[in-house]
Amino acid sequence: MMQSGTKGNISKIGLGTYLGAFSDEDSRKYEEAVAFAVQNGIMSIDTAINYRGMRSEKDVGEAVGALIASGDIRREDVILATKAGLLFGDIVGGLNPMKCLHEVLEPKGIRLDDFCAYEGLYQTLNPDFFEIALQISLRNLRVDTIDIHYVHIPEITRAQLTEEEFYDKIAKLFAWYEERVKEGSIRCYGLALEMLAMEPEEEKWYINIEKTDRLAREIGNGVSHFRYIQIPYNFQYPYASTVRNQSYQGEKCTLVEAAHRMGMKVIGSKPLCGGEAFGKYTLEEMISYALSGVDAVNVGSKNVEHIREILMCTKEL
Repeated sequence: MMQSGTKGNISKIGLGTYLGAFSDEDSRKYEEAVAFAVQNGIMSIDTAINYRGMRSEKDVGEAVGALIASGDIRREDVILATKAGLLFGDIVGGLNPMKCLHEVLEPKGIRLDDFCAYEGLYQTLNPDFFEIALQISLRNLRVDTIDIHYVHIPEITRAQLTEEEFYDKIAKLFAWYEERVKEGSIRCYGLALEMLAMEPEEEKWYINIEKTDRLAREIGNGVSHFRYIQIPYNFQYPYASTVRNQSYQGEKCTLVEAAHRMGMKVIGSKPLCGGEAFGKYTLEEMISYALSGVDAVNVGSKNVEHIREILMCTKEL
């Protein structure tokens, strides 16, 4: 297992690994892309246990592991972020998400009614599920410590619980996170949000960042490791820095402002609008815009030439 050392600041540009097929060909491309990105200064890699049926995590582990084994980088040079909370499958193991639930999770006490469903996604805040997912992610990524571990789309569960029920579950999950930090398997944690940033006026998705931070600090006896918020941020979804739907010490503020006042970093996802904004904006304009609103952005790509273009256009940013 690779050991994790002292971390520097997260890089302004990170590599995302969401898009792509479950194929061996796309895994080969991702391994090449991750290696090229890291060798050229993109030292933050973002993934999730459910991306591409678990293949994205495995591809990142393969690529980063090879770079460390060859001496090209040290473990402490790269920041690895992953997520849990959504029901996952294992395409290599022949398990779709429901089969994984029945054959892997149910024998360990995780049931379908632990999850809340929304448009084909199944989300849970059950710490027992997160423990199972964490151990699998550590093996997939070939590390002893994950640098940033996110709760993936908690709004799905928020929409189906009362406010009291939701924050009670968050508090229990944060207690699990703080224990994992103490044991060294996670360095810090955060929320990977979607609907709150994309539909900020929808009350059902609403999560109060100040309240979640307060819960984390209470659990951590004044010091928590809840330090990151990840959100879609681009020309289509600028709301995290324009809509004042959060508060801090009684003052209305945006999600980005609230996070910053609490000492958190905000990481943007989908800066290229899923490719839909090309033709209207240049690559440089889209990345520049995203970086003007958040601390760093993850650009998803398995294409070395695409990553080369991103590196070129961000030299002056």
